[in-house]
Amino acid sequence: MKKFCKLVTVILIFMFFSTGCADTAGRNNNREIVVWSHFTDPEITELRTLADKWSKTSGYKVVIHSDKGDNRAYIEASLRNMEPDIEFGVSHERMEKLHSENLLTKIPDNLIDKDKYIPSALETVTFNNKMYGIPLSIETYGLYYNKDKVKKLPQTFEELISMGRKQGFQYDINNFYLSFPILQANGAYIFGKNNKGYNVKDIGLNNENAVKGYSMIRDMVQKYKLMPETVDSITARNNFKDGKTSFYISGSWDLQELDQSGLNYSVVPFPKYNGRQMTSFVTAQVAYVSPRSEYKKADWSLIKYLIDNSSKPLFKITGRIPPFKTDYNIKEVKNDAKARTFVKQSEYGEILPNVTETQALQNTNKIMQNLTSGKITPKECGHQIEKDILDFIAKEKQ
Repeated sequence: MKKFCKLVTVILIFMFFSTGCADTAGRNNNREIVVWSHFTDPEITELRTLADKWSKTSGYKVVIHSDKGDNRAYIEASLRNMEPDIEFGVSHERMEKLHSENLLTKIPDNLIDKDKYIPSALETVTFNNKMYGIPLSIETYGLYYNKDKVKKLPQTFEELISMGRKQGFQYDINNFYLSFPILQANGAYIFGKNNKGYNVKDIGLNNENAVKGYSMIRDMVQKYKLMPETVDSITARNNFKDGKTSFYISGSWDLQELDQSGLNYSVVPFPKYNGRQMTSFVTAQVAYVSPRSEYKKADWSLIKYLIDNSSKPLFKITGRIPPFKTDYNIKEVKNDAKARTFVKQSEYGEILPNVTETQALQNTNKIMQNLTSGKITPKECGHQIEKDILDFIAKEKQ
């Protein structure tokens, strides 16, 4: 069965390349730079317009393709010398695997002003104190609240629960990503970290501190009755948008829809819990260059040009927040109190570990729902999540 799956994967990759979507053949003979992007189609249209302007002065032709493949497809392409010169707009968690396979190029010194960037954003592209890409945008999450109903903001998580019981508080509680601040404030962590990076053998999601966090997550459903165990992001957002709840946890990706709804709302960073500031995960969309590209200097020049000129239109199209500190950010972010909140939250957030093993957490929703529904205990929840990670690591080694 495994051999069959691998064969299918190779066939699909071959079909992907043969359609011309990522055709790199002959590009080195005509000064052509090939870019794959995971951004949305409207964003890619904007990038193509900017790339055409850059082409007129640089003398290089730029071809930008929409790419929805994963690291496996990229690595398979590299084995055939068919990878693009640039990947633009992919999640930072992909980079560790590519770095370990020597498929990333170190960025030139002084290409960017690092002091303008949020430190956690730069951390997403850094390995052994060297940068192998540039962050393009950041995503994190915070506490949304209804300004018509909430007159005094909760200063602690305990106050948030108390107010939520009276005024309504819902979010996609089974989403590990959104519930992690509760675990973190109790002392849990995903992987231990040292000077060399993450130690994936040191898993901090199945210890006494993590169990305390899982207990609180369960109690929010079973004890405090804040939300049903079946709540999802759409239901929670609609209930907040319709005024049925006063508090909601989500990311900057919900700003546009809520703005259009006419709801009188705002966003603030998380309160304190157990005397600690609750932190959120920070993820980044990044750009990097293939080490086999023959036009590396031009590649980085193009990336720098796109970064300098796309921040405003991309924020307008999808609400992507540039990874810059508030003082250096675009005026559209500076003038938007809600967007500024996510910048502030990112400044003391922590990056979602930029290692492949983090992908093991993508399937935790079922485990979390078993927890919130009372089917498993907090201790069993930690054990199952740790087992998923260990199983993933074992499969990666095969």
